[in-house]
Amino acid sequence: MPDAVPLPDDRPLSTLEGALVRWMLEHGSAEAAQYLTQLESARVVSRCPCGCASVDFAIEDKFPPPGEPIGILADFEYRTPEGHLCGAFVFEKAGLLAGFEVWSIDGLAIPSALPAIEQLRPLIIARKVEPPDAMDSR
Repeated sequence: MPDAVPLPDDRPLSTLEGALVRWMLEHGSAEAAQYLTQLESARVVSRCPCGCASVDFAIEDKFPPPGEPIGILADFEYRTPEGHLCGAFVFEKAGLLAGFEVWSIDGLAIPSALPAIEQLRPLIIARKVEPPDAMDSR
């Protein structure tokens, strides 16, 4: 949804959101754990208009500057109860814990509910391996 505008929201993280983000930060990249202190003061400030469970955060009323690139801190995949393959990641922008995203990997469903922690598996991106050049194998 390239032209989609996030829906404003203003609330604390739900218990499930907080537990999920905490676990993901504890099991994410090497730098992810340093964002755990920001989680305590995170508030949901917007949500995705597509109906998925993705949300954006503000930390102590600080918002990441618009246009800043995101840094993925923790990246996982899971299957919905219906068997659809989805992804979930926690991200930062400009050094601020900025939100979490759930998305459809297989394109077959909108992940409108959060995954259970037990469902999460590290997301492994397969790289295409080119066969060796015939000239190199002589």
